[in-house]
Amino acid sequence: MDEGVTAVRRQFPARIKAIDDLSARSEDFREICRDFADAQSALQKWNVSTDLKRDERVVEYQELIAELSKEIEGALDASVPPTAR
Repeated sequence: MDEGVTAVRRQFPARIKAIDDLSARSEDFREICRDFADAQSALQKWNVSTDLKRDERVVEYQELIAELSKEIEGALDASVPPTAR
């Protein structure tokens, strides 16, 4: 399984079926998932960094992860037929 999809499954465990369904048919969604995983990885690195820009970068990656989370949720919501909601 794609590392990005795995990261999104961990973030949204209640939506695993929808994540699997959408990732199976959408390269765009898989790309968002990869971006999400990359941002999480970068945040982990900055969290332990001693660089002077650490705090600034941590905030930036937290904001990016929040934005990507909203984008992922929107894509998942849009992928569910109205009658199934």
